[in-house]
Amino acid sequence: MSDPFLHHKEPDEIFLPLSEERYAEFYSIELNGFIEDIAFYQSHCARGSRVLELGCGTGRISQALASSCCHVTSLDLSLHMLAQAQRPNSNNPSYVCMDMTRMAFNTQFDHILIPYNTLNLLRDKSAICCCLQQAHAHLQPGGTLLFQLYIPDRQLIELNGDKLFQFQMFPLGKSQGKLIKETLRWFLPEKHEIILEERYRYRPIKKGSGKEDLSQRLRLAGLPKEQWIDLLQQNGFHNLSLFKDYNSSPCQSDKDPLLLIKAEIS
Repeated sequence: MSDPFLHHKEPDEIFLPLSEERYAEFYSIELNGFIEDIAFYQSHCARGSRVLELGCGTGRISQALASSCCHVTSLDLSLHMLAQAQRPNSNNPSYVCMDMTRMAFNTQFDHILIPYNTLNLLRDKSAICCCLQQAHAHLQPGGTLLFQLYIPDRQLIELNGDKLFQFQMFPLGKSQGKLIKETLRWFLPEKHEIILEERYRYRPIKKGSGKEDLSQRLRLAGLPKEQWIDLLQQNGFHNLSLFKDYNSSPCQSDKDPLLLIKAEIS
């Protein structure tokens, strides 16, 4: 008689779909303490200028710029993100729920920001071009577009479709537990597309709070640097400055996945 335990298979892990509301909460936990990129935007936005931020999330960058800029307008498509961003008794920055490919402002701005790989989320070239056209139309003559991109690097490309795994751990306040984020990404070269799977393991200590395992999968534009430059130039942006880090060090190779761009309109 065969032993059934010899054929035992450990059950697969189950992750429930991540809701927009829960994602906004986890995004706030993950990124509100991230300040490294703020200095980059501060250094390239003139004091007293009018700034528009696209894909503001929970508002960490717009709030940091508000003290030095004349006014900061921040938009995001997620009402749950904007709920996390709202600051009572203050109209600077101001927050708007709006699609970054369908903007409708009756004013122009000195600077437009698209931070933290948000432009990659538009996925295909037509949507990216639409956003760039909208940005161009909402900039003052001589205005600048500042944004960060994720570029597939050699490590990701050479995996040939295999998954790159990373994880981070974030505290849930003082002695309240932890949030574990697991990230899997892989590259589809024929589509110039990155698949990003984000898994969140919510582990509170508080009595009565249950554990949660939630996930979402995103498809991102995985264009090489040269194609991003072409798209910018096709949509009226010139005098491009490329940087490899938040200290505005010039980008001189394709080795790094982080790319920051400053683009001007005539």
